[in-house]
Amino acid sequence: MKPDGPRARPALRARAPLHWLRLALIAGVALALAPGTVVRTSIGTRADPAVVTITPRPERAGVSGDLALTGAWELSSPHGWFGGFSALAAGRGQALVAGTDRGFLLDIDLKGDAPRAVPLSFRYVGVAVGPRKEIVDLESLARDPATGTLWGGFEFYNVVMRWNPDGTRTRRALPAMADWSANSGPETMTRLADGRFLAVAEQTEEGSDTLHPGLLFAGDPLGPGKPLAFRFSAPADYDPVDAAQLPDGRVLILLRRVEYAIPARFDTAIAIADPRAIKPNGRWQARVIQRMNGGIFADNFEGIAFVPSSDNPARGSIWVITDDNMSVFQRSLLIRFDWKG
Repeated sequence: MKPDGPRARPALRARAPLHWLRLALIAGVALALAPGTVVRTSIGTRADPAVVTITPRPERAGVSGDLALTGAWELSSPHGWFGGFSALAAGRGQALVAGTDRGFLLDIDLKGDAPRAVPLSFRYVGVAVGPRKEIVDLESLARDPATGTLWGGFEFYNVVMRWNPDGTRTRRALPAMADWSANSGPETMTRLADGRFLAVAEQTEEGSDTLHPGLLFAGDPLGPGKPLAFRFSAPADYDPVDAAQLPDGRVLILLRRVEYAIPARFDTAIAIADPRAIKPNGRWQARVIQRMNGGIFADNFEGIAFVPSSDNPARGSIWVITDDNMSVFQRSLLIRFDWKG
């Protein structure tokens, strides 16, 4: 999601002399985060082939915590629709599938010392649903490693879409997400190893700065049955933006906080929690194990995935990716941490 959620708009207060200054600052940040909508010329068609370059970045300052940073890369392409990566999932073998909030997927090959974009894999998967209406705001991804089936969570319509191995796809607006905000919906979704699905809203509950609505599905979220509802408890001012399960069953939750300035600054945390602690209508608490808040790492991280090692599945790599908001102030970064099990 673009960083303009519920806490981006301060409440109106009578006779508040700084109110209009705050509104002007937020408007300026919004324009700075998405200059492409203002100054770009023709961006080509969605079907244009994309040549994607992945360049190593030497920076390491600005990261702290329990995880060892083992690589940083920047993704770039002259393709007019490239960027906006807001979802990430493990692919087949040593691979990633990345999704954008403009409705594209990209396959990334992890074999070798550095990630490589699979040629001609940048493809549009959005859906037209009426005149000038499309489902494109892809914010989360989940994948079944046994079948290759892929699920995506889309904001605005709060739709979950499934891409089947035979090429067909199914989509549905889930009743359990009907009250989730159009701009802060299923930003977090992951498939657990036992076949259950975990989804958490980016928005907080009314009257709370820390509690986020969560759903635990017994199986495919597009299947029958009512999910278990719970509340995810995040640190104050942080919002969950993605999740991934580790081999030991615990779940990593990617958290983001926005500092509204020009340019905007982002403070990212990775937390860990055990899904066995999820109870009906209960609070699910996580513990922060990593922070990214300095240098090039003070960027808009929105996707996280775990890829097991081919030699030892209990170990592997944690990958996170940024949404550049199509802004000249931001980058499409792909970061790797080591997980030793």
